[in-house]
Amino acid sequence: MAEAIEPINKRRNNFTFNQSLIDRIRQSQNNFKLIWFDPNIKPEDVTKKTEELRVINDHINVFVHLEKCMEFIKSIKSEKIFLITSGAQAPEILSQVLNLDQVDSVFIFCMVKERHEHLLTEYNKIIGIYTKFDDLCKSIEEEFDNFNKRIETFSCFEKDEPSTKDLSKESAKFLWYQLFNYVTARLPRNQQAKEQMIQLCKDYYHGNKKEMEHIQEFEEKYRSENAINWYSKNGFLYKILNKVLRIESVELIHAFRFFIGDLSENLRCQHDKIFLSKEKFLILYRGFALDTKEFDRLKQSQGKLISTNGYFSTSRKESKAREYASKSTKRNDVVRVLFHIEIDIEKIDKDIIFADIAELSDNPDEAEVLFDINACFEIKSFQEDKPFQVIKMKLSNEGQKITKKFVESTSKEIEGTSNSIVIGRLLCDLGEHDESQKYFEQLLDSSTDADRAWIEFNIGRALDCKGQLKEAEKYYIRAYNRMIEDGPKRFKDAAHVLNSRGDVNYRHEKYDEALKYNQMALEMQEKWCPSDHVDIAKSLMNIGKNLTRQEKHDKALDYFQQASTVFEKCSPSSSVDLADTLNSLGIYHETQKNPKIALDYFKRALTLNAKFLPVDHKSVQKTKDAISRLNATK
Repeated sequence: MAEAIEPINKRRNNFTFNQSLIDRIRQSQNNFKLIWFDPNIKPEDVTKKTEELRVINDHINVFVHLEKCMEFIKSIKSEKIFLITSGAQAPEILSQVLNLDQVDSVFIFCMVKERHEHLLTEYNKIIGIYTKFDDLCKSIEEEFDNFNKRIETFSCFEKDEPSTKDLSKESAKFLWYQLFNYVTARLPRNQQAKEQMIQLCKDYYHGNKKEMEHIQEFEEKYRSENAINWYSKNGFLYKILNKVLRIESVELIHAFRFFIGDLSENLRCQHDKIFLSKEKFLILYRGFALDTKEFDRLKQSQGKLISTNGYFSTSRKESKAREYASKSTKRNDVVRVLFHIEIDIEKIDKDIIFADIAELSDNPDEAEVLFDINACFEIKSFQEDKPFQVIKMKLSNEGQKITKKFVESTSKEIEGTSNSIVIGRLLCDLGEHDESQKYFEQLLDSSTDADRAWIEFNIGRALDCKGQLKEAEKYYIRAYNRMIEDGPKRFKDAAHVLNSRGDVNYRHEKYDEALKYNQMALEMQEKWCPSDHVDIAKSLMNIGKNLTRQEKHDKALDYFQQASTVFEKCSPSSSVDLADTLNSLGIYHETQKNPKIALDYFKRALTLNAKFLPVDHKSVQKTKDAISRLNATK
């Protein structure tokens, strides 16, 4: 029977929504602060010029008193500082910031450049001296881009990671980028999507006359087949898109779905040309300055899989890569890196996209080959070739295999759901609960009737994981009502929702209510599912846990034993759930003073968990503690 439900809050209006996205992009730049020191700066200049600088970074602090400026600089501990100073005041402030690690770069803005050029040889943190504000902004933006290229550049994955169900944070990030194309391929691209993206760009670059002109040109002249050329211009699209990709936000991906989809489609067309050519083996290069800590992390990743956090640009010309790696820098906390990338074209899956874009690029002499976002590489070796560190890698099919395994495993948990539902569930499983919720909220606008119930269920699931249990319950009821209204063909799905409602009540310590929902779910499943279905086992286990909380231990034992029997008939993907059930049986026998039987259950649980969970997983540690506890009593 369908239930009544309270109304759910409506979504934000477009203005608020755009501002929220812009804030997210700017907040992602919090790893450095921009400070401007000039005792003679005029109030009207502060308002106008800081508005333009905020296009580069939203965190700008202006000081007219040296003491207050230095006090603020010294208070910064975990972030880097880009400092703008007037020429007249430069010597005084430079002498005080020379040995401060938090001051990364200094930019001198003055009327007469020649008066201050001697400072360039005295202070190695000075990037340049500028008499035009546009030149100053351009230089700061270039340094900011270089700064971001040196940090958080790669995600790694252990090839022998035991399970994709319980991933390390690093491996989850790797999988996020592998799943990226699954997400974008399922988002609608139409005129409305184009208009939304353009408006967001206009809002973001508001006040930047140069970029606003480029956005206007894009709005009037852009065609889908020209996406690669627009990306290669290194203009507003290139800049904002790469900022967006570093944030790992489905909401922002959705906002840029129009161009991301076009770019990936264009790359695929050019990619096909490589496979149709006579090339069988390809060597590509990329050179840049990499943060020392990031280089050390890569060095520890030899033999692992890595993915880049965005589109990955390379060149057929080693000389061009060496040129980029050799670009002058006054920093001593970077390593000049040269990637040497091998591709055996005949052995690489055609869904791993890379394309020669030289003929479509604004910079054809760079002989650029651009990789789509889900490219995956295996690090083979590190060699020193002074002044460079050469990292040899090969393009790998393993990322595709890992992603496919993860998608198939999740699909089995809820049969008959579309891939778009699976992707959102994966986000939630990866701990990206906010992103999962936003993704499903966006799907509601373009969903089919068959998917709508699962979308509402998964919004509830994301809220549930965030601890917003009351809101989660509203969505669970909506999903349940839709499924019941569809008749017997959806009763099995409705049972799944009932178990989730049981979980909510269990965490509220409403064990009678939780038990009711679990028993209702089991009754449906026993009627509409095969006897060895994994959902039956989960319901049996949930009932056992509720009975344990009610101190009805003998009844709980019966349900745990039944759950164990069913789980043992299921696929290996249910092994973690079986281990959980074995742990519950071990706890029961330990409380009943049967240490030998309890120890046997705990050891069986540990054997399973060791196969499917990371060694530092809390479930593994909990079982090890139980075994140690029992061994100590012998």
